Amino acid sequence: MSCRSRSYARSIRVLIAENHRDLSEVMSQLIDTEPDMRCVGQVSDAAEVLPKARESSADVLILDLTLQGGSGLPLIEQLTTAMPELRVIVFSGLANSDEVSREAKRRGAAAYVSKGCDIQILFDACRTPATTS
Repeated sequence: MSCRSRSYARSIRVLIAENHRDLSEVMSQLIDTEPDMRCVGQVSDAAEVLPKARESSADVLILDLTLQGGSGLPLIEQLTTAMPELRVIVFSGLANSDEVSREAKRRGAAAYVSKGCDIQILFDACRTPATTS
């Protein structure tokens, strides 16, 4: 799978880690319609996430927590340790979202967005710069 490639000055490079191919494809297309963002790849397997994030020089990772080959939660710490500049946005439809959101943020996720939300909320989370404490 590949995303359309565009050359935007200072565009936010977004990698999608999602196990539902159709959703991933739609998200990719929607991201590519945003003037300040572009999709740099799609992965569905947990083992592919870190190598693809490095290869694509992603600024933001939209991470589903139920990937093929493993849970996305342990990946958050691995990703934020290996690539501290990478913003991990958890995009999940898990029922216990408050608990999962707290755990994801504890592990280093920048934000947690429910799959039931308006897509603009996800895009806003992608655009929000990292804050320092």
